[in-house]
Amino acid sequence: MDAGRDGPGSPRGALRAVRHVLDATDPGLVRLVGAAHTVGAICLTLVVLWALGFATPFLVAAGSSALVWSMVLTGPKEGEQAVTHALGLPAALLSATAAVLLAPYQVVSGAFFVALLFVTVYVRRYGPRGTALGMNAFQMYFVMQFVPLPADQLPRLWAALAVAFGCGAVVRFVLLRTSPDRSFVRLRRSVRACLADVADALAALAEEEGDAAARDRDRAGRITALRRRLRRLHTCALMLQDSVEACAAPEVAARVRTRMTETDVRAERLAVMLLRAGQDDGGSAQDFAHHLHLDPPGPGIRTGGAAPGGDLLAARVRALPQTLARGGPPAPPVTEACAAPAPAPAPSAGPARPGAVSTTADADRALTDFEQAAVALREAFRWSPAPGPVPASASTSPAPASPVPASPAPAPPEPGGLRRPTTRAAVQVACGATLATAGGQLISADHWYWAVLACWMVFFNTSSTGEIALKGSRRVAGTLAGALVGLFVASALAGHPWPALVLTLVCVFGMAYTAALSYTAATFFITLMIALLSDLLGSYTNDLLLIRIAETAFGVLCGVAAALVVLPRATGQRTDALLADALRALADAVTATARRLTSPAADPSPAVLIRTAHTADQRVEELARSLTPLLHPVAPHRARRRTSLYVLGLLETCAYHVRVLAVEAGRGAPGNWSRSPARPLLEERARAVAVRLQALAEGRADGARPPAAAGAAGTGAPTADEARVLMHFRRMDDDVRAMAEALPRPSPPGPAVAGGGIGREPA
Repeated sequence: MDAGRDGPGSPRGALRAVRHVLDATDPGLVRLVGAAHTVGAICLTLVVLWALGFATPFLVAAGSSALVWSMVLTGPKEGEQAVTHALGLPAALLSATAAVLLAPYQVVSGAFFVALLFVTVYVRRYGPRGTALGMNAFQMYFVMQFVPLPADQLPRLWAALAVAFGCGAVVRFVLLRTSPDRSFVRLRRSVRACLADVADALAALAEEEGDAAARDRDRAGRITALRRRLRRLHTCALMLQDSVEACAAPEVAARVRTRMTETDVRAERLAVMLLRAGQDDGGSAQDFAHHLHLDPPGPGIRTGGAAPGGDLLAARVRALPQTLARGGPPAPPVTEACAAPAPAPAPSAGPARPGAVSTTADADRALTDFEQAAVALREAFRWSPAPGPVPASASTSPAPASPVPASPAPAPPEPGGLRRPTTRAAVQVACGATLATAGGQLISADHWYWAVLACWMVFFNTSSTGEIALKGSRRVAGTLAGALVGLFVASALAGHPWPALVLTLVCVFGMAYTAALSYTAATFFITLMIALLSDLLGSYTNDLLLIRIAETAFGVLCGVAAALVVLPRATGQRTDALLADALRALADAVTATARRLTSPAADPSPAVLIRTAHTADQRVEELARSLTPLLHPVAPHRARRRTSLYVLGLLETCAYHVRVLAVEAGRGAPGNWSRSPARPLLEERARAVAVRLQALAEGRADGARPPAAAGAAGTGAPTADEARVLMHFRRMDDDVRAMAEALPRPSPPGPAVAGGGIGREPA
């Protein structure tokens, strides 16, 4: 009976399946909780105002205020959010009052709107609080254009806004309170869901259902699913490492971060090793592992009987989901043949030849390592998070002398004046909004503000011309789709206010939930919501949506034109700066790892190593986001797109090696290589990688390999663990050299471009 009620087809089983999907696809349920905050604040606001007898225009104004404020109010700590929330009400009242009083004076109102836009963008330099307050003031001014009220109704408007902010505080800080410890618990559950999905995808690779042709047809889809699930696991791991420091003691946070990083890299390596051991010709493995820069797979080694222990290895892989769900100790290696360590390569040897290593044995060891890492992570999770931020500790002991070069020079300071990003964006927005105001009046004297809104929105969370153009195209596409659907929905619901109100709330939820995933989808829900709100206010006509499309398209054109003409910043300039930051972060991580291995002092600590690797990951992720315009399928410069994809893949490879090296260096005692005969070779390779990374960050040619350390040529044979560390340094060195060859170099007469110019055409 109980098994039937909890089975996959039962309601309880279906709920568990839905919860698992949400945990895996929405790490920490961040989007779901954010959407719940927004809808909850709006619903509570509307209920209270309706009970107090407020008219529909006040409900729309207050509900819009609750919507905007719930979405823009962010901050790492509840106390900071509470302070920002308290400051938000005066800003909203001042903005709404100005909008009502200036409404009869169209020119003055438009000029004030443009000035407010400038201030809204400029205060982004003050962090999340400045961004939230600026957006709140701007959006309230915009809403009051959409819902005009006479000046004698200002007291009731103030009361409605006060109710909206009060209801928003109740929802955020009482009913749906989100504290650091609760966020971490949700992220921990998401990590477990992602690990279960990765295990399922790995098990699918070892399935033997159907004939060989059927398995070949399914293999591409299974590899794609595995790729996607590994990416989710990595994203969730990064978020969890950021979250744990706010709710755990320093030693606990360091342990969790280390175990999470180790589990992440073990999962990636296991995936590649299984593909190398189980595919017909290794082609899929090589394509999958391009970002790991692994040696080519061996010829035709399968998980079946083609290699000793292959059948047992496949059985272990198929049982991996149950093994992780059970949470017990990992199974021993399948056979002595598989468990035997692979011979360590000679220190001076080049890349391994195809088939030089038993891939089945490698896969078996990788599987055991992953199971052990998953068990260790589960043990690290067994503590109760305490609310409140806990500062992480870091070693402050002086760094000992080391042949490894010091950390690269810090990044150059942020430019001032008009070169400051927020100032430049504010000037661009003001110029574009001025043009949008004038042109929007010609399209529609009553709805000109939509053009200004579209012009401003394309500058939000963008930093280059390419990002602005791409976001503008997505806004236009979402507006077109929303208008087409709104034509039918608003007509069908005319005269039915309650269904229209419910569907409006659904649109609000959809907009808040999809905002971080797809700007096109979020804009679709916004446009549909506008059609429904107009129907509720009794002002809907089919021409309204056509005006919405025209105003949006014109506003986007004004924004793109301003970005191109007024203080332009090309996408290549933005990506070059972020590439330099990523290269410096990788160099820092390499230097810290080598110092930990070669210096007898316990500095840097394992926690610092994981932190530097995490920083490098974040820098690479930021660069990947900025490259979106160049990597878009319709990007006009095909050669630049290929170069960007190639360099980004190499950077992700380097970030992977940095994570592995941080884990390996943190596992042993500090200076465990201080007396090793392979120490000179380690110092040589670490120095070569750090010097090349710093040279690329400064826009210089990488040059020849730096001279070897004294005695490097005569080193003894390393142990298996030392050979693995040397292998990662060697492969990272190969990646950096390949990156130096791929990046276009600046012209000799001009100044060097940091990062070598990833956003420019190759020479």
